[in-house]
Formats: sequence, C-alpha cells, structure tokens
Amino acid sequence: MNVYDTFLACLSAPCLVLTGFIGAYGTSEYHLNVQQLEGLLTETAIARLDSAGLDWAKVRMDGQTALVTGEAPSPAAATAALASVSTAAGRGGWLYGGITDVQGQFTYTDAETVSEAAPYVWRAIKTASGELTLIGSVPDQSVQAGLLESAAELSTDAVQDRTGVRPDTPTEDWSQMAQFGLAKLDLLDSGEARLHDLDLRLSGVALQDSARIQAIAEVSGVEAPWSGLAVIAGPSQWRAQHVSDTLILSGTCENAEQCAEIVSLAEQYFDGEVSNQMNTQATEYAPWIQGVQAGLPHFAQFKSGQMRFDPEAEGFAFEGEATSSQLQFLSADMAEQVEGYPVSFEVDRQTIEVEELIGIVPDENPLISCQRAFDLVMGANQVVFETGSAEISRSSGLTLDKIMAVSSLCEQSLRFEIIGHTDSDGDPAANLELSRARAQAVANYMTRAGFDVARLIVTGKGASQSIASNAQAEGRASNRRIEFSVQEWSE
Repeated sequence: MNVYDTFLACLSAPCLVLTGFIGAYGTSEYHLNVQQLEGLLTETAIARLDSAGLDWAKVRMDGQTALVTGEAPSPAAATAALASVSTAAGRGGWLYGGITDVQGQFTYTDAETVSEAAPYVWRAIKTASGELTLIGSVPDQSVQAGLLESAAELSTDAVQDRTGVRPDTPTEDWSQMAQFGLAKLDLLDSGEARLHDLDLRLSGVALQDSARIQAIAEVSGVEAPWSGLAVIAGPSQWRAQHVSDTLILSGTCENAEQCAEIVSLAEQYFDGEVSNQMNTQATEYAPWIQGVQAGLPHFAQFKSGQMRFDPEAEGFAFEGEATSSQLQFLSADMAEQVEGYPVSFEVDRQTIEVEELIGIVPDENPLISCQRAFDLVMGANQVVFETGSAEISRSSGLTLDKIMAVSSLCEQSLRFEIIGHTDSDGDPAANLELSRARAQAVANYMTRAGFDVARLIVTGKGASQSIASNAQAEGRASNRRIEFSVQEWSE
C-alpha cells in the first residue's frame, strides 16, 4: 500500500489511544494524554528521520497528525520523509501506528520530479448554486494558495478547500493545468474538473450551447503529455443534487402527482432538508419515473454529488461519493429496473469509519492485527442473506462497507479465506453447498468493489462448526455466519 493510500485509509482520526507501541513498550495498555502523546510521537518521528538520513526535515505534532517541514533536496526526498514519519510509530496509519495523518510543507533545492505508483488526483467541484470545493493533492502551499485564490474569484460563496500537499506531481506544468481546469469549469453551470495523473476530465452541465462547445473544444485540445476529455451535457430534464445538508430537486416532471411522488421518495431516504424546485411539463418521453424510483433511494444516501436525467443524451447519470454497498445496490437496481435509457456512474468510493476498531491496540504482527480487526467487525455485525438463498440482503450494506474498510487496511502480503456457515436445519449436503455459495457471494461483492480476487479463498463448512446450540432460533441465527481467516500470501 502506498503511503498516500495509507493516509486516506485512516478510519478513526479521533482515536487518542497510542497505537503501535505495544512492541516497544511491552504492554497492551498504554494510554497517554494529548501532550504526552504528541511529545512521544515527535521524538519517535525525529529519530526515524535521523536514522534514514533525512535530518533536514522537522516534525511538529497536532494530536496524531504530523506536520513535516524543511528544505528538501528533491521531491523524492520529501516523499521519503513523509513515508518515514508515517511509519515512525509502527507500520503507519490507524492500524499500524500512532501517527494517523502526515502533511508536508517543503521548499526544494532540486527541481527533480518523481512519478509515484499511486495516482495523483485533484478535483474541483462546482454545484448548481455556484459553490466550489477543491479536493485531492497539490504540490506545495503556494500552488494551493493560488488555486484557492482563483477558485474564490469564480465562486459567489466561500470555497471549501480539502486539498493536501503531496510534492510528486507527474509533470512540472501541473499547476498551470489545474488553473486551466478551473477556468474551463467556470464555463459550466455545474460539474467537475478532475486531474488524474496526466489526464484532465471535465464533466457537468452547460445550459448555454456556446459555453458547452467552447469547453469541449478547449479541453479536448490540450497538448501532450496531457490528454483531455470533456463530457458535458445540456439542460437536464430532471436533477437531484446534494448541496451542503440539502437535497435539491430541480428540472421538470410530467405532472403534479409525479412531482409529489419524487419529493416523497427523497424525504423518505434523505436525512436532511429536501428542497423542491421542480416544475411540471408534459413530454412524450418513455416513462422515466422508473429510473427515479430505482435510483433516488440510493442516491439520497450518497455523501455528495448529483443524479440527473437527460433523455436526449446520457440518460441517467450519477456522480459523487458513495460507499461500495450503495454503489453496488444502485447499479444492480438501475440495470434491473431501467429500460430504454443508458445509465452511467462517475462515483468515488467513500471509506466509512469502523467504530468497532476505535481505541484498540494492534499487534506489531500485521497478520494478527488484521485477523483481530476482522474478528471484531464480524463479531459485532452479520452478513444477512435472503431465506434459503445466497443472495445478500440489502440490510447488510453497512457490514459489507466495514469489511471493505478493514480489508483496505490490511497489508497486501495477506489473503483472506471467506468461510460460510449454516445452522443444522435441512439436508447436510445442501447446507454445505449453501454455505459455500454464501461465502462466494461475499467474495463476488468484494471483487466488484475492486478487491484483488487472487487474494480471496472461498470455503463452505455447512453446519459442521456451530458456535451456538441449534435447538433455539437465536442459536441458529448465530450459526448462520460469515467468517474471515487471514493468511500469508504472495503472488
């Protein structure tokens, strides 16, 4: 796992129990106050930098967040310093060290640039109301300030800056391309400019044809080593959009009854205010309310983004941030219930907080720590299946998201055996097959969510390893379970 993946994978920034020091201090109970914790982490980080020959770097702790500064000989050296500090108190990150986040502010004595295996991603998001949010990586504080200043000139509201410093940009003209992306985003009424390594993608909505044509032409014409793609729609027939804590419904629906149905659906699934800005206008489009019925319940639970219907172009389109289970359930329902219109997704996966792991002290052995994390999560949560079936119940969404969160924290040298169990009711041979099919269903879910299938093993045990009596319903429910066995693995 790349150091930046480790930063993003941290699930519990508030955990102020010192983790990762069990090996150094020989105890599983080592609690510090904030000042003691900051002092110990600073001392440990400085020692790690000195031992790595990176004594030019300085460290200041804010809780469990480390700020690394100094005059770096090169961006590669700055990256090495960030990596050293992230692992100074163990293996790094939430499970393997007391430092949960690392931020860098560097000047350089060498203009060398380094290409990292992890993608270099930056995004600017513009809502229909004109709000701008900046997310992702920037090379240094001066570029960060320049982009924030430009964004402020384009937005009527305060700009949300969620960027962090990562020095290893893929090319020297990265900041110019980011500024270019912001300028093209300004042509749109809403949308997103995304830099992914050397690829610029502009997506969104432009209500004016001239602005849409200009944005597509200019983004498509960027010069090598950059590539540009513009996917820009005209006015949508209908749209739902997350803006702050409000879900805004806009565009047109066929009649007052249909508008009322959409509002009712949004209020049922969105935990916040629903703003109805829809108008009525009869059309000859094939019934599209089915797509809203299938997609809006899932989209309402997204962390951010928009859902829109454009019958003349892209059909139903979804953008934003969502958990793996939300995205998979949405995709399945849209494929099953929507006919006649294309469906597209441009959704980033959201990592959730796993409350079962807050405050635990991990073992220095990565296999033991990973196994313990799975045991804690699966002991408190259950993957539920439809009766007599290997189909995963929608009620298991949170459990599935926690499984993906834990698996992302475990080292890549580990693989997981997914073990299915049943109660003793029914034919033993059928139970054995059902237990394996249910384990396979979980493996299929993880694979669709992006996990490496080569690291998964599927096993069914039937009713042979009960953990409770099958004489009562409660015991049978406990026996119908999924377990994870963590093992060493190499390609």
